[in-house]
Amino acid sequence: MKISSSQTNKTFLKGDHIIYMNQNTNRYIMEMLEPTGDDSFFAWNFFDAILQQKEGFSDYRWEDKAKETLQNDADLKQKFIEKKRTHSSFAKNAKAQLDFIYRHSKFFESGYLNYPVYRIEKNDNK
Repeated sequence: MKISSSQTNKTFLKGDHIIYMNQNTNRYIMEMLEPTGDDSFFAWNFFDAILQQKEGFSDYRWEDKAKETLQNDADLKQKFIEKKRTHSSFAKNAKAQLDFIYRHSKFFESGYLNYPVYRIEKNDNK
């Protein structure tokens, strides 16, 4: 599995936990929470739920919504047109086209493949 990282602004909710990295157990915390660690919680399958897509679409119900989604999102529509233009197999595959629109829409499951552990970087400018 390929892992990548990105920066984002995140609003944390009541019930979320913050673990401060100013304690004697820093090494343990890092080893357990880093997804690439050999003995991390991720390696021991504690976060398997993020690997399972729970939501999807039915072709016959999504077709109209996909059309509406493209009409209301000019950027997505441009990406969709470009992909059809540059990938002939995609241009011939209606299911792949619906899936593309779904995965790039606001309806796609936001937690899918997103590791639920965040690093908070200190920003001295605030």
